[in-house]
Amino acid sequence: FLYSSSHQDYLEAFNRTLEWVCKNIQNFESRPPSWERSFVVWINGYLKWRIQDLYTPDNRYDSLDKPISNEGENLTTLGEILPANSLSLLEQKIAELQKAKRQKQGESVRQYIEKDPEERLRLSHPKKHPECNCQVLAIQLNFTVPPKKISDICKEINISNQTVYSHWKRRCIPLLREIANQFGEEL
Repeated sequence: FLYSSSHQDYLEAFNRTLEWVCKNIQNFESRPPSWERSFVVWINGYLKWRIQDLYTPDNRYDSLDKPISNEGENLTTLGEILPANSLSLLEQKIAELQKAKRQKQGESVRQYIEKDPEERLRLSHPKKHPECNCQVLAIQLNFTVPPKKISDICKEINISNQTVYSHWKRRCIPLLREIANQFGEEL
């Protein structure tokens, strides 16, 4: 879901965001598990700041047209001395740092899943089916190329689709989220 606000000028912030998306769509990079979620997160990253701008008093900003020196008849404005792309360069740097942090977190989570040092993932499995544990499912559904489908995994180990699907949704996904959140706090 996109960020929203009850501010009377929210649509202006939203329109600015859409303009930004059109200008910067080539910089969008999809992340697993879905490109749709990645796209919404990417848009919200910008929209959140535009909404915050709505609540910032106008007097906290200096106008780019405000004269800052008057040498004879030549007026110099703040806009004339600022580099042309200072804000977009800052936004690019922030995006690069955020991307590097997400990649580091993702790689740490992947390594944890593959090693499972505390055996949290391996010990979570449907009754009588230890071969269908959360570690195996996470690796096969997310890290194999191409990713396997639950139905394929079920055929390989002779277990019902519903059992595996329910276990994945009820046990594995919450456990994987918990692990990912732990790594997010450490970074």
